Amino acid sequence: MNDGENYWNAFRSHKRSASEGPTLSPWMITALQGTKLLLFAICNVILTLGSVFSKLIVLIMATNILPRTHLIGKFSRKCSRAIVRRTSTTTAGIYLSLLLIQCFPDTINLVRSALEMYKGQCGRLIRSVVVLEALRAVGLAVLSFHVFPQLDLGRCLVLSACFPLVAVLQRSLVAMVSAARAGRSFKNRLGRCFLAVPHVIMFLILMSSCYVWTLFDGKFTATISLPIGIVCTSIGFWESWIDTTHAGTTYDELYRLKYAVRKMNNTTNFAVSFMRIACTVSVMVAAVFMNGHTKLNASHFVKAFFSFSTKQNYTLLLLLACGIITLHSVMRVISRFLAALDLHPFSFVHPLSIAPLLAYGYVRYACQSPTCWIARRLAKFGLRWVCDQWFQNHQGSTHPDYYICFIWLAVGCYRGWRLVRQRYFDTTEEIISSMPPVCNGLCIEQSLVIFQHSLNRQEKTMVIEDEDVIDENDELRIRNDEVDRVSTVYGCATMWHETEIEMRQVMRSILKLDVDHATRMNNKKVNELRYRLEIHIFFDDAWEDIVEDGMEKRQPNEYFNMFFDLLNDMTGEKLNEEGKMETRILVNTPYGGRLVVKLPSGTLLFVHLKDKKMIRHKKRWSQVMYMYYLLGHRIMDCPLSIEDRQQMADNTFILAIDGDSKFEPDALLRLLHLMNAKSDIGCACGRIHPIGNGIMVWYQKFEYAIAHWFQKAAEHVFGCVLCAPGCFSLFRASALMDDNIMHKYTKTASEPRHYVQYDQGEDRWLSTLLLKQGYRIEYAAASDAETYAPEGFEEFFNQRRRWTPSSIANTVDLLMDYKRASENNDAISYAYIAYQFLVIFFSMLGPAIIFTMLVFAQVAAFGLNGNDVMWYNIIPIGLFILLCFTTESNIQLIYAKYMSIAYAFVMLAVLVATSSQIVLETVVAPTSLFIVTMVGIFFFAACLHPKEFTNIIHGIVFFLMIPSTYVFLTLYSLINLNVITWGTREAVAKATGQKTKKAPMEQAIDAVVALLKKGFRLISCREKKEHEEKRVKKMQKMEFALRNIENGVDVKKILDEDEPKEQRTEETQTSTDLPVAEGEKQKKALQKANRYVWMTSHNLKVCERGKLKAAEKTFWNELIETYLKPIKTTPAEMKEVADGLASLRNQIAFTILLVNALLALAIILIQRHKNVLSIKYVPHKGFKWTKMNEMTGQFETTDEPLKIDPLGMGIVIFLLIILFVQTIGMLLHRLNTMIGAFQEVKNLYEYGVTTVLNTKNDDDRIMSNARMMINATGVSSGHAADGYTRHRADESDTGNVLYKLQKARLAKRMQRSALSNTN
Repeated sequence: MNDGENYWNAFRSHKRSASEGPTLSPWMITALQGTKLLLFAICNVILTLGSVFSKLIVLIMATNILPRTHLIGKFSRKCSRAIVRRTSTTTAGIYLSLLLIQCFPDTINLVRSALEMYKGQCGRLIRSVVVLEALRAVGLAVLSFHVFPQLDLGRCLVLSACFPLVAVLQRSLVAMVSAARAGRSFKNRLGRCFLAVPHVIMFLILMSSCYVWTLFDGKFTATISLPIGIVCTSIGFWESWIDTTHAGTTYDELYRLKYAVRKMNNTTNFAVSFMRIACTVSVMVAAVFMNGHTKLNASHFVKAFFSFSTKQNYTLLLLLACGIITLHSVMRVISRFLAALDLHPFSFVHPLSIAPLLAYGYVRYACQSPTCWIARRLAKFGLRWVCDQWFQNHQGSTHPDYYICFIWLAVGCYRGWRLVRQRYFDTTEEIISSMPPVCNGLCIEQSLVIFQHSLNRQEKTMVIEDEDVIDENDELRIRNDEVDRVSTVYGCATMWHETEIEMRQVMRSILKLDVDHATRMNNKKVNELRYRLEIHIFFDDAWEDIVEDGMEKRQPNEYFNMFFDLLNDMTGEKLNEEGKMETRILVNTPYGGRLVVKLPSGTLLFVHLKDKKMIRHKKRWSQVMYMYYLLGHRIMDCPLSIEDRQQMADNTFILAIDGDSKFEPDALLRLLHLMNAKSDIGCACGRIHPIGNGIMVWYQKFEYAIAHWFQKAAEHVFGCVLCAPGCFSLFRASALMDDNIMHKYTKTASEPRHYVQYDQGEDRWLSTLLLKQGYRIEYAAASDAETYAPEGFEEFFNQRRRWTPSSIANTVDLLMDYKRASENNDAISYAYIAYQFLVIFFSMLGPAIIFTMLVFAQVAAFGLNGNDVMWYNIIPIGLFILLCFTTESNIQLIYAKYMSIAYAFVMLAVLVATSSQIVLETVVAPTSLFIVTMVGIFFFAACLHPKEFTNIIHGIVFFLMIPSTYVFLTLYSLINLNVITWGTREAVAKATGQKTKKAPMEQAIDAVVALLKKGFRLISCREKKEHEEKRVKKMQKMEFALRNIENGVDVKKILDEDEPKEQRTEETQTSTDLPVAEGEKQKKALQKANRYVWMTSHNLKVCERGKLKAAEKTFWNELIETYLKPIKTTPAEMKEVADGLASLRNQIAFTILLVNALLALAIILIQRHKNVLSIKYVPHKGFKWTKMNEMTGQFETTDEPLKIDPLGMGIVIFLLIILFVQTIGMLLHRLNTMIGAFQEVKNLYEYGVTTVLNTKNDDDRIMSNARMMINATGVSSGHAADGYTRHRADESDTGNVLYKLQKARLAKRMQRSALSNTN
């Protein structure tokens, strides 16, 4: 310790203003491979044909800017019947369509960048990108608005192949400069000159496109615009002439942007978008005058844009432009999708290399073999198919420019192939894939290129071309990036009173992880994900008092003994010659005890036995224990620099699991991959599968399924996951160590709402702290884990009684602090906050919605009077509310169970009524459409999750239990909000020092039972026998006490052992046999002696004994004293807490009950006055539906409009919106999961565990490591602190968590020093 300060307690909170092969089955691997191949083929076809279609549409519009009233040629003569009607508004529509195709993506980027800059997220302006993109916009606009209108389709296509002009020039200059470099031999220079000749020739050929048509035909007037357009576009196509050789040169920023080494900041993005729009609009306005459109004025453009009519060709042109924009977006998404799958389009069929050739071939075919359907389709848009209009009187078989145009096309395709050709990298290299940051609508193929760059490869640059390159295969070379990949994972499980089956399940998972960890650490492959592993199990309330030979001893309870025997059985550990197990060490600790075990493959397992008399028990305090121990003591107390400790924190992860969790090593690896891929993730959680038997488990299987399929997936896609389950989540150490997380998590409840938010759902509260501090929580659907779910009705209701109020409290806390959460966390937007508000709002209205559904369904199914049915449902639900306020929880649960069974039969009536409504009102009726849509979406979701498809079957149980869970469970959770324990109200009353008040019925039953028992004992003379047995037992106790009085045993305690509790308490208070000081001294001596007694028990005596090192012992004592000392409260304090919770319960429960009652009443009253207050709705013209004639009782077909309840319809619409949002989130998340599955299949390899016999040296090494963790003299050697690298250039990085803590600690020290100097 330095200056009396504790480094482990540096955390703060302040007020706000390959292991086993993938777990995929063979059929799934085959299906994924087939799907991957099919997607690859489909995506390639869409990219290629989409580019051809887009290019043709853009050129057709461009060639129709100038009026072509008299077209000549074979195509025009044959298809002359396709009459094209053109007006000035149509011409304006063509201009606007081309402008929209080019500038719409830029407008979106402009708005997005402006919003981000408004939030303060700016950056340095990269001027070179702004200039180059402005040149590209000018070039494309000049060609499209002025040059192409004077050409035909074929010549436009070959001209667009000449865009790589500057790229060819650059390649020629590089070759010639290389040949002229000093120091080369004549032969070398001559050879390099010959290599430069083809590039020079290609440059001259492409350069001829700037002037060749001015030599052939006098009709072509764009003699100046043509070279300007070609040169500007070629220079602006900077991705074609910037490559890895420009790294470190003047063009280094362009190199970094091209290969995504850095992203384009908002300032540059805003400037680029603005300049591109300004340049395009300016060129278009100038082209209107240069093209001679003197009759065009602003009114034509306004009319074309704002006058919408599908009968007008200018409106159809704008719709066509919108379709092209959508196609461009889809194609860019597909390109990114293929890049994510590492499936790049074949180079020779990439749009950049093949699209001009395919389009040119199709144009030639259509002109030579006229197909008039093209002309007819284009005529509807006011467009013509423009074939060759030059050299019609030429006598030769080919046109004078035919060969040069064909050469242009060939050179352009070759240069396109050179740009997109696939680069091959070693599997060990870390590859970055990127796309052009700007979308060019007028030449979309330029925006579909995927560039790849290796971060590991040393590329030659123009600056150091001939310098020596470091040998990548040099074994002596230090590879810092490899060391960084070795993460440390602490698996932390919390146990209490788990069964043997649950313990076996979690131990089986731990042993699999042990094998996987050892295999990966022994694997020397660079690309293999490796991690250090250490397991910690925290046993809550693991001790009990037993009396042996008159001595009271503190021993581990039966649950730990069962775990120890199970551990020995599963690891197969044998005794050595001395009858000991060398891999088992027992240690006394300030919180109880510890068992250290070396697992078969070398992983260390620490079992912490918590004594609730010495340290706080329950799960949250166990989490505080391992957070401060592993992150505070292990990291903060290390004698390393801030930089190295930050490296430790960044590479350290805590895997939180429960005492019954079951998972495969692959599940952990997927979470690790996710955490390593994104540094802003504070936690990653997996897909939790409930297991067990019974109807309640079936219900939970479907409930968990739809919650993960829809809710968690939508939270992941649109924002952040709100809850990381404690049964299987991976936390980043540096995130937990940040301000307002670890330290605030130690806060004890001081207000009534704190008891609900902090202790009823500790996992949810920890997640809320992470989110508000700015860390993302993400969901990995492929990381599967299983946990036992409540199997009984009472256990399930009590679990949800804890979860529901905690979930609501934490969500409300996040919503109330939405400004700070949105400011700190980039993933939490205002739209996401609004979505969460809708979700929690409608969840609170669940009882009213389900109640009204039940009433109307029973009326429709049984044909009863609506008032009667309403009262039939109000009475049982009202009675349950009354029971919740007045009776004990066991009576509430019994009533809820029987009512759940009764309402399950009612739900059959709901099913019948719903089916009848669908048949009578048809599917297009709003309510019917909502139900059918919801069922269809659920089935579709099940199809997207083939491994979990069978969960859809459990939806039947979920449907039958809707009244139970959405009405009775909701009411039970809210009205029992003041119950803050796992138990019932009896536990609260006992804690407050009050006697439990029983209901009158319970009192009557107890009185009758007591009377019967007394009568039975009098008849059987049992009372006399019990009195005699009690007297004999007391005499034996006295004899035993007299024999042990010399040993200092508390005789009074032995004699009073079987006395009634009240009598013992009274006698203890009046006893003054021994002085207080002497009693305390004896007590401490006995406690010290008993500290080692537990190690001698029959099953633990085979273990070796260890001693806790002084530094760690000091740490535990200070931690317990600071945060974990057992909480002692008086009955008065507990009564105050109970009263506060009851008051909070009353406020919340009465508010929600009132809102639900008002909503239910409003819906019923509106239905009662449906003829007046309803909305008349006709789904379509000629709609008919079936209605019962109230006079005849017969069903008749009618064309009357449907009468829709406006309030109910509003609720249905909002629920449908939420469902659709969640469905979109599910689709996007499934796409992300599928990409991960494809990558997993790609990296699939045969794997076998290497069996290496443990030698005596290995055992000694493991034992020394185990002892080092317990009794080491050096902190660093005991913490496995090897392998850290320094990759941070500046220690004073303000984003560094450890730097912030150090800065705060130094500021506190300086303040204290200043105060002392003043004094």
